[in-house]
Amino acid sequence: MLGRVALWGRIVEHDLGFRAQFAYPQRLRLICQFCFWIAGVRGASPERVGWFPRGELMPLCDEHLGVARRNGAAPRFLHPAEVMAQRLRDTYAVDVLAL
Repeated sequence: MLGRVALWGRIVEHDLGFRAQFAYPQRLRLICQFCFWIAGVRGASPERVGWFPRGELMPLCDEHLGVARRNGAAPRFLHPAEVMAQRLRDTYAVDVLAL
């Protein structure tokens, strides 16, 4: 998940960003983390959200879902990414993060 966050309370600056006592998302967008590492934000749109062992949810593009399956890391269930993204936006009452 990629998002913009409102920070307040005690804020601590780090080399890679900030940490705050309280935070709340302003905007959200699901990303395929592997595409994000390779191509940045514009190439990171997932098609599915996989539910993996230990309750981990991971947005994946179809290509990286195939890689996970070929390497023995198949998700237990798959959900459409847009449905899950909408549920997150509804839960937090936020807008989609524009690219």
